[in-house]
Amino acid sequence: MRPVAPTTARRPRAATLAVLTTLALASGVGTSLASGSTGHPAAQARKEATGFCLDSGGDNSQVKVPAYLWRDCTNPSANLKWVIQNGQIKNVATGYCLDSGGDNSQVKVPAYLWRDCTNPSTNLKWVIQNGQIKNVATGYCLDSGGDNSQVKVPAYLWRDCTNPSTNLKWVIQNGQIKNLG
Repeated sequence: MRPVAPTTARRPRAATLAVLTTLALASGVGTSLASGSTGHPAAQARKEATGFCLDSGGDNSQVKVPAYLWRDCTNPSANLKWVIQNGQIKNVATGYCLDSGGDNSQVKVPAYLWRDCTNPSTNLKWVIQNGQIKNVATGYCLDSGGDNSQVKVPAYLWRDCTNPSTNLKWVIQNGQIKNLG
């Protein structure tokens, strides 16, 4: 992952959005227009939170790429910076948006990044509320998976957003989306 600094024009906007989102999380107010939960019970014991940050990996070679979590949240790379706007979570480095892929067939599914953020699909829409980041299409929540064994690990989505695990809890600060840990 190579450090890429966002443009000066983006810094104030991203910082403002990060502050507003953090305030919304702290007050329990969502930042999107939709909500919903599947309420499906958790199927397995879970490891707890990692403290990792959502990472694009800098890959813009395909239309759909995996989303990752990166251990070193002090890294200034734009791969770790996100802008939250109109219910979408967009990476500063790649311009890709967080994507559920629409898969709700299993308890835990991979999180993706999608190139075309102009696509109106609800797979690209998220609600941020009570420290959780929930997809509008599937009702799944962003999940760290609790794996802190590597520097870079896959990001997942978890079906049961009522699960009290800190794997499903996130803080948004300085344009980063960090799992509580």
